[in-house]
Order: sequence, then structure tokens, then C-alpha cells
Amino acid sequence: WDCVDAIDVNLLVSALSYTRLHGSLPARLQSKEDLNEARDPGVGEETISALRERVWGSSFASLTSTAAAAAAAAAAAAAASEATAGAGARTATTQDKTTPRERTVLAILEGFLLYSPPESEVPAHALRNVHDLIDVHLFLPAPYKLVKERREKRSGYVTIGAAPEMTELPDRCGKAGEEPRIDLDAEDDRPEQSFWTDPPGYVDDIVWPRYVRDHSWLLLGEEDGERLVTGVEDREWVGKVGQGVKMRTDAGVTIAPGQGSLPMADLLHWAVDEVLKHLQQTE
Repeated sequence: WDCVDAIDVNLLVSALSYTRLHGSLPARLQSKEDLNEARDPGVGEETISALRERVWGSSFASLTSTAAAAAAAAAAAAAASEATAGAGARTATTQDKTTPRERTVLAILEGFLLYSPPESEVPAHALRNVHDLIDVHLFLPAPYKLVKERREKRSGYVTIGAAPEMTELPDRCGKAGEEPRIDLDAEDDRPEQSFWTDPPGYVDDIVWPRYVRDHSWLLLGEEDGERLVTGVEDREWVGKVGQGVKMRTDAGVTIAPGQGSLPMADLLHWAVDEVLKHLQQTE
């Protein structure tokens, strides 16, 4: 787990392409999140209601119906509920069958590995096809101490299938620019759901080093603010980034303010601002 090999990138790309085209999720995708332990997201209902009112009063109201605007605020709230992962927003325009006007659909994708380095730096990256299907690339950094605390408080979580025992994982990333062939209308043939509990030392031995490695193109040194040098051991990178909250701002990803210290309500306001800004710029 906790690496790109654990993601079915081809299926993710197909699902994103489908959502972009149709403005809805493919029938094949079935959520398991309702089976995980629910926690307070740290955002009160009054804040969400105020943001709904703000979205309705923005120029977004001229782009779509108030029902879709309410969905945008609710989706942004869901996207901001995890402080340790990146979040992206993809807009898709579809034609409403009941009216001649177009409606704007916002799809919020939250995950721990969504983005790739600038194409000029790494042309063929495992997540290039995912990155290119996202319009608004939002990244929420979290300091190591918070990541460790939050992760170790979790009782575990539902997964798709048991942890793999093979020494090499199958290639499910495809190639950059290559359209995967997956029947999204077919019955879900993934393994049975299982439950994963982190073994002792998992954050320090696996989670954090892999996070630093996979985001070495985005992270900066904690003391010198310099980019990480390639060709060194993961442990050397881990020591250099420290708490891991200093990030590049020139890599095509919008970094949340506060270096992982802001309350969730503030991050929600920021996320809504960024989504509305994109909609206004592309009107």
C-alpha cells in the first residue's frame, strides 16, 4: 500500500475520462468509504451554509443552476476533509436533456497520489494521464508529526482486496498519453474487500519515506528551501525535508496556505476560492 503500484491507474484514468464526458460517475465504481470509521471533519454546518450562500451569490450562479452550485459547495467541503492528501477538481459541461441550457458539473477527486511533475521535467510519469484530466490541482501539505499522529490513531480501514504478497506488482499505470481499455459498464471484478491495520512502525518505515519519494519533485529542503537532489537514498530525502511542508510553487500545483497549520474551515474557504476562481476564468 501507500505507493503508486497500489493504484489501478488505468481504471482511474478511464473513470475520470468517463466523468469528464458524461458529468457522472460510471456505474462500475462502487464506494467503500461508508464502511470506514467516520470522524469529525472540523467544519461546522454554519460554515458550509455560509459558503453555499456565497457560491449562490457569485458569478457561478450565472454559469449553472442553484442546485449545481449547492453541489459545488458540498463537494468542496468533502474535498477539504482530508488534510494529508492532494485534491483536484475537474469541470465537465454536459447538456441537460430537459432544458436547452448547459449545466456545469463539478467533480472533486481526493487522493494521496494524483499529480505528476511538469512534463518538461519528467515526460513519462506514472500519473501523467491522471494529472492531465484534472483542471484545478490543489495540494494540502501536512507536517510529518500530524501525519504520524493521525495515521496511528486510525483503527484501520477498508481496502479493495488483501495486501499483495507478490514481489512485483502488475503494471496498472499504462503509458503517458495512452488510453486504457476498460469496460466501465461491466460488473466490478475487483477482489473482495478486506480490512487493513498498520503494523508497528509502518508510518516511519513505509508511509512517510514513500510520500517523500513520490513527491520529491514538489518538496523543498526544510532549512535551505532547495530542491531535492536526484539519485540519493530515500532516507537522505526524509532528513532533508524535515516536517515536509515546504513546497515548490512553480510545478503546476496550487499549494494550500499555512504549511499544514491552518484549521480545516480555513482550508475549505481556500478550496472554494480556488474552484470559483477557475470557473470565473474559464467562463
